[in-house]
Amino acid sequence: MYIHSLSLKPLAAGVAVAAALCVSSGAALAAKKSTDKLNVAVVAVNYNSPTIQEMSDTVMADCKKRGWTCELHDGKGDQVATNNAAINFINRKFDAIINIASDNNQMGAVIKAANAASIPFVSAFSGDVPGVTADIGASGAVDGVIVGNEMKSSLDYKGHVVLFNWNVLPTLRDRTQGVKAALFDAKGIKVTEVEVKVPGQVEDVLNRMRALLQANKDINGVIVGWDELGPPAVRAIEEAGLAGKVRVMGMDGIQPVYDLMRKGNSSYVMSVAYSKRSIALKTSEVVASVIDGKKVPFRALMTRTCVVTKDTLPAAGQDPDFSKCTPFTGEVVAK
Repeated sequence: MYIHSLSLKPLAAGVAVAAALCVSSGAALAAKKSTDKLNVAVVAVNYNSPTIQEMSDTVMADCKKRGWTCELHDGKGDQVATNNAAINFINRKFDAIINIASDNNQMGAVIKAANAASIPFVSAFSGDVPGVTADIGASGAVDGVIVGNEMKSSLDYKGHVVLFNWNVLPTLRDRTQGVKAALFDAKGIKVTEVEVKVPGQVEDVLNRMRALLQANKDINGVIVGWDELGPPAVRAIEEAGLAGKVRVMGMDGIQPVYDLMRKGNSSYVMSVAYSKRSIALKTSEVVASVIDGKKVPFRALMTRTCVVTKDTLPAAGQDPDFSKCTPFTGEVVAK
């Protein structure tokens, strides 16, 4: 009996090892790859903004190209609704979350849930916070400094500048801080900060610009936190008979702004642009890499920007060539 018992132990161990190998093999077979038909969620707190819409639409098109199934949620300016939608995607066992410009600082519970479920959480212009797989975008602080420096120089350090922004999103807050840092020592420039209402930002800027121009005859500069706010500001300036006398600068680089720059005597003189398409495609690329078990080299992935003025405008309907254009005013060649 004793000998028989000894003979069973190796057999039992072998069975256990074989079972373990089977489980391990099954797990390996179950591991997904980026070439599989993945389910990817795309959430955007304010889809109707042109830059956010372009990035979201680019991601959705890339999903289809990759053979993935993607669902888009538009939060319509409601961060709570955006968070709830993201949690629902996680509960439905989606393979990844892509967040387009929704504040990661307000999505802590979502990010925690994604981490617990081993779901990649990749974002664009949403803020580098603990727990995200990667956040991708141009530096708001750098862009703000570029605009602030050029504004104070073009005004010869004198005047009254209005700064329109919505300081809810991290990148927009960074842009505000960059502008203020650049203008800090410009003691001859008065700065009026205006927090715009979102949604309804276009109409809000139009009405408030009209009121500000009526009450302040010394306004000679306007900085908008993102270019969507530029056209309504220009409209109010033109209505007041001040076209070309009040300089407007912004950030993002969108076609309506480029069209304004092409007009003679236009108030819109500069935008710091970035490739929305490249950033959107980078979110999909990071998701694919992580699904395939690859490491992301940096959590905060910064992309290049380019200064767009009348001297560097792309052809009508086109975007700048971001492989050749420059973010440095010292490298811009006047036409």
